[in-house]
Amino acid sequence: MITAKLFSSPERLKAVELLLYRPEKGLKVRELAREAGVSPALVSGTIAILKVAGIVRGKTVDCLHPAAKATKIMLNIEKIGSAKLIQKATALFKDCRGIGLYGSWANGTNNKGSDLDLWIKSGSESDEKIAELRRTFKLLGIEANVIVLTEKRLRELKEKDFVFYCALHNSFVLWGESL
Repeated sequence: MITAKLFSSPERLKAVELLLYRPEKGLKVRELAREAGVSPALVSGTIAILKVAGIVRGKTVDCLHPAAKATKIMLNIEKIGSAKLIQKATALFKDCRGIGLYGSWANGTNNKGSDLDLWIKSGSESDEKIAELRRTFKLLGIEANVIVLTEKRLRELKEKDFVFYCALHNSFVLWGESL
């Protein structure tokens, strides 16, 4: 029920995003409303919803609260979906078999300046396609690290960088096959 309220309108999403990605702003309703371009009443209502969820305690946003992380993950997926980034990636990588998030965007610990870490499971690598996809993200104001994972590359990572290999396996699959 709380999730439905938080994601009920584009204006509410702006307020939620500002509160969760920039908690250092505090809970100054008028300032937040002005920055988000929404009404103070909407910001107050959003704060009230976040209080019920346990994300806002007193006068601070608890970004480490599990519900805050889960909400940020949903916001991240919404942002990727609304920008049609999956469609753009699959159009560039014709043999794409899967796309996923890893790092802070996948576990809900990202902030306004965090880069997006994306893997693409494909039969072949292409520096040009990676650069094109990164430019697409950049146009949206998102810095992105894109890694193409072929079967050969996955085997190499397993042998040479097992910690990173395991981190990739704990990623969030956005489309298609998992690793």
